[in-house]
Amino acid sequence: MRLLADRARIQLPEGDDEEQLEKARQKQEIMKINLLAARYYFDHLYTPQGERARSYLAGRKISEHTAKKFGLGYSSERDTLYKYLAGKGIDEKLLLKSGLVLQSNSGSGLYDKFRGRLMFPIFDVRGNVIGFGGRVMDDSMPKYMNSPETPVYNKGKQLYALNFAKNYCEKRLVVVEGYMDVISLHQSGITNVVATLGTALTDSQGRILKKYTGEIIISYDADTAGQAATMRGLDILNDIGCNVRVLTVPDGKDPDEYVKKNGPEGFGKLVDSSLSLVEYKIRTIKKEEDTGTLEGRLAFLNKATIILSKIDNTVEREMYIRKISREYEISEESLLSEIMKRLRPKSSAAMKPANSLEAARNARLAGRTEKDDRLTHDERFVISLLCVDNSIYKSIKGKLDVGMFSDEENRRIAQIVFDRLENGREIAPAELLNITAGENTGEFARILNEECHCDDNIRAIMGKIRSIDIYKTEMRQKQILELLKDKSRLPEGDVEKLELEVKRNLLKMREKESKSL
Repeated sequence: MRLLADRARIQLPEGDDEEQLEKARQKQEIMKINLLAARYYFDHLYTPQGERARSYLAGRKISEHTAKKFGLGYSSERDTLYKYLAGKGIDEKLLLKSGLVLQSNSGSGLYDKFRGRLMFPIFDVRGNVIGFGGRVMDDSMPKYMNSPETPVYNKGKQLYALNFAKNYCEKRLVVVEGYMDVISLHQSGITNVVATLGTALTDSQGRILKKYTGEIIISYDADTAGQAATMRGLDILNDIGCNVRVLTVPDGKDPDEYVKKNGPEGFGKLVDSSLSLVEYKIRTIKKEEDTGTLEGRLAFLNKATIILSKIDNTVEREMYIRKISREYEISEESLLSEIMKRLRPKSSAAMKPANSLEAARNARLAGRTEKDDRLTHDERFVISLLCVDNSIYKSIKGKLDVGMFSDEENRRIAQIVFDRLENGREIAPAELLNITAGENTGEFARILNEECHCDDNIRAIMGKIRSIDIYKTEMRQKQILELLKDKSRLPEGDVEKLELEVKRNLLKMREKESKSL
């Protein structure tokens, strides 16, 4: 609400809580101080004192236009900013809270936090100055210094240059480490780039990135620390559902160096050839182990199966299984067996009976009609819930197909419902009852009235789709097992294919069971 109100220049009521009112006032005051400081630093870049900083930027081939776009500035020595802000009548307590001014150890006075540095104002996504970064122009340490945590600045919840990049990142966003990498890439026309603010990528930053793009590419330094940061960032992004990839710059160069030497086209090719999470992890463990030895190969394969067991997409996992199988002359069946060991359901209840295939077969033999009735009911629930909430169709239509329905009448009704929704036409529960026949109408009416009142409609329908999929997989398992009872009657080569399909189907069922817990 505040974001929209600020954009429309509408004053929102502040409420009656005095503590909250004081915090809001403090934030506004610190924002004003930051803006004054940013303008002060910017002006000083173009004074005689700022000559050193201008020379540094020229040496890094940063144009004056780019420097102005990013609001770059220069911080003079000792206490010049403090005197300037104090001269504006700003309270010393607020200056200390802003993080721009520090108290001397002796307590005798205040002085500037940033002194003799090239200054990088940090903007939030709305363009407000919320903090600063400062870089020395020699070999002194620390090379970079950032604003401390303040009421308006939390480095783990912000990304440098997102205020610019958000307008150019429909397909992908590239995350780099440093301010200069971002600025150099933007100057080269690569504008979908942001940087973390001196920390490893956090969950909060990952969720912000996910709001703006479907694919996130991490480009960190090639050294050991950089690789560790990359791995942590990949895991964070993957855990929150992002499509993540890794860009490795050749010869240990940083993106700034590479784009200056190879141009934006060269960097664009690096982006296009970036590695998926799985490829990057497998390549990393391959470097760690000597695969020329038996012990090294075993260690590598053990680590690789752990990585593969965490892939949710079955097709993607099978692609990697085939690739590793060919490369290391390990049978696909062996790799599948090792992965299956790591996919056992975590719940002890889900492990009973231990052999889920045998349990499914026994259940069918004991009560096939009951199971089939359950399947028919689940199919009708899916159709009914789609009619109750048409909006969920777009979210789950990739999981739906008329062919998934085993009951002939359900298939007929589903075809009508899917056609309506696919063409953007709504369908109401009353219309569903009009297209059902005979006694089925009463069953659909009962489901609509008694079962379609879910807290989370997408989760509810996905649960039923998963149940249907498991049952159909079990049916296929039964067919295969019947065929395998007399292997001598099968064509040469079919036995191995069918046995592999049994293992894959069992793996698929275990995955579905794990997700339903």
